Amino acid sequence: MQPLARLLLTFSCALLLSAPAFANPADEITRAVTANGVSEVSAATHRQFLKAFTAVVARVQPRDLPDYVIAAINLRPDLTPNAVAVAVKAAGRNWESKPELLCPLIERIVKAAIAANPGAAVAVAKAGSSASPHLRRCVVAAAISAAPEAKDQIVEAASNKTPPFAFISFSASDLGAFSYKAATLNPANISEPVDNGTVISPEQPASR
Repeated sequence: MQPLARLLLTFSCALLLSAPAFANPADEITRAVTANGVSEVSAATHRQFLKAFTAVVARVQPRDLPDYVIAAINLRPDLTPNAVAVAVKAAGRNWESKPELLCPLIERIVKAAIAANPGAAVAVAKAGSSASPHLRRCVVAAAISAAPEAKDQIVEAASNKTPPFAFISFSASDLGAFSYKAATLNPANISEPVDNGTVISPEQPASR
């Protein structure tokens, strides 16, 4: 075999072997969901999907978070604000020491979410503001830019005071009963709603 042919064969094999590394965000999220025994993403409970999504975004590059938010919303549009909350929290955890980069990233996440699900603009603004109160202005500016027709509703939703608790809990009616510890981004901290519509706070350590 000629040297050039051998080189091309080696290169082709390398591409085939490395193909899984180039899986798109939707594939990664789907694999994470189905790894928990769920046959279809659409059949996953809120908790199953959000635990999988949280585990995925915890290991991606911050700059890629908007793409993963879009993928999550396309897979489960009913969990749009939840996906935004997880991504905003992940961004803050990774770039807390880089405020000059954090605000633009938050804006990209919010705009990407609204572009993927325009009808959820107000819920996205509320979720993003609740997940990162100190960057509320970035969330609001991005949401208004993406959905100017909903400016008043966005401002009102994002202006609601966030309770100063150690755990940030989102309303079951607004955000699908999702909660997590403010100081961490851990899939084990995601809770299911109880029957009365409240949210179970993940204050107890996960069972082993």
